[in-house]
Amino acid sequence: MPVLSRLKGWWAAVERYAAHADPRVTACNWIALVVASNQPFYPLYVEAVAGRGGLAAMLTFLSTPFFALAPLVARRHDRIGRAMLPLAGIANSLLALVLFGEASGVLLFLAPCVVIAGLAFRPDERGWSFPLIGVAALAYFAGPMLAATPMVSLDEAGSLALLRVNAFSAGCLLALTGLTFSGAMAAGPRRSGA
Repeated sequence: MPVLSRLKGWWAAVERYAAHADPRVTACNWIALVVASNQPFYPLYVEAVAGRGGLAAMLTFLSTPFFALAPLVARRHDRIGRAMLPLAGIANSLLALVLFGEASGVLLFLAPCVVIAGLAFRPDERGWSFPLIGVAALAYFAGPMLAATPMVSLDEAGSLALLRVNAFSAGCLLALTGLTFSGAMAAGPRRSGA
């Protein structure tokens, strides 16, 4: 029973950390925390499916603090906290592109970034959404030119295997985003005034 009690206490602390008066902010906070909690597994996936590159994939941990701290930032300035989620995702996608190249499918993670940028801000906050969507589009089109030669050279089978994992992961992130924001929209619009 003490283990169950500790787990409940830990989960309650995570819920408090993610909570915000604005349901859109809460949605972003949960997505950011899910991404942060999954990042330690990415090098394992890379090594398992591509046969190499797991050690290099640890560089993607550079974005983990930005995902993990987004709820804290959102308490002080909710728009910046919400913007941190797609910005950290874009930066992480570009870093993975430099590591593994375009054939690995890492740019597919820009799709959830665009969707989050569109859903995280209300219609009167489009001044935040549009630039974030523009940065993601720029990353998609310019990224492959800037990172033409990946740091980790994968053979065709390794790249294809990594593409499949990344496509599945990006699809799961899109589904999580849709489900999380549908709950936020159902909760009704509330403004925090930040």
